[in-house]
Amino acid sequence: MIRPAAPSDSAAIAAIWNREVLETAATTDTEPRSVEAQQAWLAAHGPAHPVIVAVEGDEVVAFGALSSYRAKPSYARTVENSVYVKDGWRGKGRGAQVLDRLLALAAEHGHHSVIARITAGNETSLTLHARRGFVRVGHERQVAFKHGVWHDVITLQFIMGASVMMGAPTWPPTPPNARSAPA
Repeated sequence: MIRPAAPSDSAAIAAIWNREVLETAATTDTEPRSVEAQQAWLAAHGPAHPVIVAVEGDEVVAFGALSSYRAKPSYARTVENSVYVKDGWRGKGRGAQVLDRLLALAAEHGHHSVIARITAGNETSLTLHARRGFVRVGHERQVAFKHGVWHDVITLQFIMGASVMMGAPTWPPTPPNARSAPA
């Protein structure tokens, strides 16, 4: 089940996040978050920048967020997405479910552009975003130093309602059984 994140999810979100901070380059952040810091992060996300969780039983197994892209008013309808899946739950479709819901929420909130900044080498995330219609628009070389290594960051973009012009599938996707058969 995908649902809005609640303050009571902060410890579970922090646990997923902190593993990525400490053990991977999936985020370029280097400092883990306390539960209190995670609660503050969650509270700072307003209605137009939702945080959601994927839940199995009572366990939070993934989370995602739409965050402000830049503080300038001209960027108000551009957001950056984040998707993180708990170790042990990867490869089971939870990341795709979270990203699909984030794209739907971006559309509902009138956002025009969704940006994903992904560390090069994170092929799972790059593939997930590409399958959802994100298009690669940038490559920053050796911009993040973490775990003793310089990392490149790939920027992908999804433009609501314009993905056909960019050569990518439309959002929301047309269900396979709703597509018309060739004449």
